[in-house]
Amino acid sequence: MINLILSLILAAAGWAATLLVFDSFWAGILPFIILLPLSLFLLSRHVNKKFTAISQRAQDAMQSLSAVKSEEARKNVLDRAVAILKQGYALKHFQFYLASQLNAQIGMLYYIQKRFKEAEPYLANAFFQQGIAIAMYACILYKRKDYDAMTRQFERAVKHSKKVPLLWNLYAWCLLQIKKRDEAIAVLNRCLTSNSNDQTTLANLDLIKNSAKIKMRGYNEQWYQFHLDTPPPQKVTYDKRSMYRGH
Repeated sequence: MINLILSLILAAAGWAATLLVFDSFWAGILPFIILLPLSLFLLSRHVNKKFTAISQRAQDAMQSLSAVKSEEARKNVLDRAVAILKQGYALKHFQFYLASQLNAQIGMLYYIQKRFKEAEPYLANAFFQQGIAIAMYACILYKRKDYDAMTRQFERAVKHSKKVPLLWNLYAWCLLQIKKRDEAIAVLNRCLTSNSNDQTTLANLDLIKNSAKIKMRGYNEQWYQFHLDTPPPQKVTYDKRSMYRGH
C-alpha cells in the first residue's frame, strides 16, 4: 500500500515538473504513465528483497530440525524460525498480500509440527494463492467435523491451484471419509479438466467408482504433511557380513 502511494506521488511529481517546463497539462501524461509502474516495480523489488532475506533466515534456522531429537528442542527451533518470519510483518504496509504470505508460511510451520491450535489463525488468513496452507486449514476443519466450512476452504484451495492434483485428491479423500462418494467423484472429475493425464487422479477416480478407497501414499511426504495418515514404519535392513565383521 505504501509502495503504491509513493509511486503515485513520484508519478505526480513527474507530471508537475513536465507541466512547469512545457506549460501543458497533457505533456505530463507520458511521464506519469512511465514513472508510476517503474517506481512501483523498483519499490516492490526492494521490499521483496527484504522479505526474501527474512524467509531465507527462517529457512536456515529450520535446517537443524531434522537432526534434533527431543520434542522440546524441536519446538525451540520452530519458535526461532517463526520469530524470524514475524519480523516480516514490519513490511506489511508497504506491499499488498505480504502479511497473508507470512501467515501462510507461519501457519504451515506450526501445522507440520502438529501445533494445530497455533496454526489455525494463521492458516485461516493465508494468502489466497497458497493452496497447501488453505488445504491445511481445511484439514483442521475436517478433524473438527465442520464439514461445510471444510468444503468452502477446499474450494478456495483448488480455485487458485487447479494444476496441483494433490489438493484435488486430498479434497476427494476427505469427502470420501464423510461418506460423500458422489461429491468425491465430482471433485476428481474437475481435477481432470486441468490435469487430464494425471495418473494418480485417474487411478483414484477408478477406485472410488468401484467402491474402493483412495490411495494417497504415493504422494509420500506431501501427503503425510497433512497428518491425516501415519507413515508406514521404515524397514531396517542388515548386512549380515557387516554384522559378522563386528560393525
